[in-house]
Amino acid sequence: MAPETQEAKSRPASEFVGRPIRVTTTGEVPVPASFRLGDRDYEVGEILEMWQDHGFGMASPLKKNWRLRHHRNYFRVRTTEGEVFELYLDRTRVGLRHGAPRRWFLYRRLPP
Repeated sequence: MAPETQEAKSRPASEFVGRPIRVTTTGEVPVPASFRLGDRDYEVGEILEMWQDHGFGMASPLKKNWRLRHHRNYFRVRTTEGEVFELYLDRTRVGLRHGAPRRWFLYRRLPP
C-alpha cells in the first residue's frame, strides 16, 4: 500500500454535527469570532476558508426553482484550541419574510 493511502486511512473522518449555534461576529464583513455549542464556548482563532452556496441541495431536477435555492455563507474555522469546524449562516429569504433572524449552524467537525 502506498504511504499516502495509509496516511489517509489513519486520519479521522469528519463528524457531522448539523445543529443550530449562537455566533458572535466581528468585522465590516461579518465573520465568526466565537460560537456556542450546547454549554461550551469556542473562540475562533483563524478563518481558514469562506465560500457561498447557492445550490439546490438534494432537490430533484423537477423541483429546482430559484426560490428553493440555498443561500448560505460557509466558514471553515480553527479555534484557539486547534479544533477545526465548518459552520454556515443560513441566509434563506423565506424566514426573513416572516421576520425571523438569519440562523447559524455548525455543519461538521473536521480533523485538525
